[in-house]
Amino acid sequence: MGGGFGGDGVHNVAEAAVYSKPVIFGPVYDKFAEAVDLVEAGAAWSVDDALELEDSFNELLDDKTSYDSACIKAGNYIRAKAGATEIVIRYIQENLLLTN
Repeated sequence: MGGGFGGDGVHNVAEAAVYSKPVIFGPVYDKFAEAVDLVEAGAAWSVDDALELEDSFNELLDDKTSYDSACIKAGNYIRAKAGATEIVIRYIQENLLLTN
């Protein structure tokens, strides 16, 4: 996943996690709830430099159990968050935020 090395932070980490894939990004991610949650869940890693990125890739490529576990955790995280669209639409309708 791109980003996390500049002031803007990471890109949309859910784009990778939705496919049940582990996510790796730079150290600037603390303002992004999904990134924080995925790191805490063991489905994502933050790296500070190219050497840490290489180590993370090697761990995932060399240890199928770690890779499979991270994939499952990423997919589970996304599925646990399903339904947000319906919640937002219901809120908008209940609070009459869209009127004709």
